Amino acid sequence: MVCLLLSQITIDSVNLLISSGYKVLFVDVRSESFYKNFPIIPNAMNLPYDRILEGYNPPGGYDFYITVCGCTRGGIGLKAAELLNKRGFKALWLKRDGKEIENKEDNVSGG
Repeated sequence: MVCLLLSQITIDSVNLLISSGYKVLFVDVRSESFYKNFPIIPNAMNLPYDRILEGYNPPGGYDFYITVCGCTRGGIGLKAAELLNKRGFKALWLKRDGKEIENKEDNVSGG
């Protein structure tokens, strides 16, 4: 049983969920062009925040939905996770330090 008290999660905690057998989907909420040109999480689903605002949802069947965005404060990722939670998804936003984009490297791994 996992207790969700926070709306954010670190990559280490996500990896712990995955290794414990939970099905996790990374949802990259950036625009399609940023998603394609500056990947953060390999195999993440791209569902831009604007589309979430329009009512689009990620596919069902996952235990947790981890929103990913490019800003270090996670504002859009947090808002996306909050919206998805209101719709019945167990969503958290990925806490990051921004170095992945500054260095143009993918230092975040997972699911």
